[in-house]
Amino acid sequence: MMSNGRYGRFGALIGVACVSSTHCRFLIYSTKNAEVLAYHELKLRQIVHQAGWMEYDPAEIWKNTQECIETAYKNLVILEINPHDIIAMGIVNQRGTSVLWNKQTGQPLHNAIGWSDCRSTPILKSLLHNVRHNVDYVRYRSGLPLSSCFSALKIRWLMDHVPSVATAMDEDKVLFGTLDSWLLWNLTGGVETGVHSTDLTNAHYTSLMNLSTQQWDPKLCQFFRLPMNILPRIRSNSEIFGYVLEGPLLGIPIAGMMGEQPASLLGQLCVKAGQNVCTLDDSCFVLLNTARERLDSANGLITGIAHKLGEKEATNYTLEGAISNAGSTVTWLRDKLICTEINSNDNVVESLNTFIGENSMISSSCSSSMLNAECGLAAKRSEITFVPAFHGMYAPYWRHDARGIILGLTSQTTAENITQAAYEATGFQIFEVLEAFKRDTPNWDRSCMQPVLTFGGDYAENSHLVQFIADIIGYMLERPQTTSPAGLGVMIAAGVTMKVVSLKYAMKMYAPPTDVFSPTTTKNRRELLYRRWDYAVKRCLHWNNFETYEADVELFAQRELDPNLPVRRSIPGSLFLTTSFALVLLANYLKNNPLK
Repeated sequence: MMSNGRYGRFGALIGVACVSSTHCRFLIYSTKNAEVLAYHELKLRQIVHQAGWMEYDPAEIWKNTQECIETAYKNLVILEINPHDIIAMGIVNQRGTSVLWNKQTGQPLHNAIGWSDCRSTPILKSLLHNVRHNVDYVRYRSGLPLSSCFSALKIRWLMDHVPSVATAMDEDKVLFGTLDSWLLWNLTGGVETGVHSTDLTNAHYTSLMNLSTQQWDPKLCQFFRLPMNILPRIRSNSEIFGYVLEGPLLGIPIAGMMGEQPASLLGQLCVKAGQNVCTLDDSCFVLLNTARERLDSANGLITGIAHKLGEKEATNYTLEGAISNAGSTVTWLRDKLICTEINSNDNVVESLNTFIGENSMISSSCSSSMLNAECGLAAKRSEITFVPAFHGMYAPYWRHDARGIILGLTSQTTAENITQAAYEATGFQIFEVLEAFKRDTPNWDRSCMQPVLTFGGDYAENSHLVQFIADIIGYMLERPQTTSPAGLGVMIAAGVTMKVVSLKYAMKMYAPPTDVFSPTTTKNRRELLYRRWDYAVKRCLHWNNFETYEADVELFAQRELDPNLPVRRSIPGSLFLTTSFALVLLANYLKNNPLK
């Protein structure tokens, strides 16, 4: 870190505007030790008109961001910290959320469409039909599968269904951007002088950027039938994007921009190849840092960008698994199904320990035929399997036609059982992504890679839940005590631009205390639970396919007639063959040498 004596005791300060799927925040960091000196946050209003739709008011996001900046600035003054030590700011945002606005009036042409919004599914179906249902048709260019969660199909939907958008397109009055572009344009002057740019990590999530050239791809735009003149300029994560032209930060450079998940990877200081990060909020993202090696996934993962800290610097890549429903599943249970209060601190989550923590050794010693009879309440809870595919499944399946399913219901099933199955579903989805990471990196040296997953996000604050997920996936989980890892990541990016932070300095000075959670279950127990989950997922993917109905009924009938069938099916084949051969030899021996 390079500094001089002209700053106060906290060194140079950097502010970060964060827009997640639920909140707007502004944090002011000390570049000396990454301490958050002041901050303010406001909750975002989510607008849901129909099932599967998610919108935000762009004007409200801009207004909330201004208020957060002003309040955090005042808090800094109240703490008697010199606000003139703020040398730059950065922007971090949820990728994929898309805005179209009129460049002559500065007014949004429609609400911002959230990343998980699936209204464009009919367009996706049409595209898939045209490419013979090849979900990876554009992957070799964009690194992404065809999905409604990326910006391209959201823009197409707006052009097809909102007359004001079509009219403004014809008149060349439209600008497109993800939330970073929208905030940057407003911060730098809007209609008069607004800068229309984005960074690599956000541009990548539009499905319009060529991963090789790192520029907008004309053929991708042609495939989605989108004009290129509405797109922002693509830049690295560490550059001077522009200068703030109003408010308390007047004249301050905007020196860093990143998408939320790559910023979390950087903020958790996972900058080496092989390091994993999981961010668990309403949705869930699992990223594997592949450093400068770009890997094209053959197992349903996204080939993404970790960071590029400077226009002339090398690009670091990731493999990524996106899970649409994680914390939002529990919210759905609370608001729509169970209609009782569920939060991360109640008895439902605390009792997870008895489900697969404290009693895990007992339950793991029980065969599947004995689950209900001898393993008690902990094992009974595992009978419920819940796949929360409300509007399709993302990584590693990318099936827009999948639907949620709950298996194992009985008259004794309780709200607690279903809630625990919802948390279990998050763990299994994370596990599937981690297994896909292994299959996509067959040539990596496993001896130097520990089964460790760095964990963060709003739901990661509950220790019982983190331990529960560690038991499900069989990985050691590390939870750094970092306030907003995504904010810290973009602070580092802006600090690199301003030459007050380096990656080497950040690794040394920004590493926080870390909580560690080790799995307490056996491999056999995890495999038993996963087999049930895998079966439920197959039902979920083919919920409207009746071709296997008769085979399933026959299997269930066999289980009813033969309660020991699961036990016999669990016997290793080698043991079965060996004992069978031994019995044949014994029978022949007794036949030739009868007992007298």
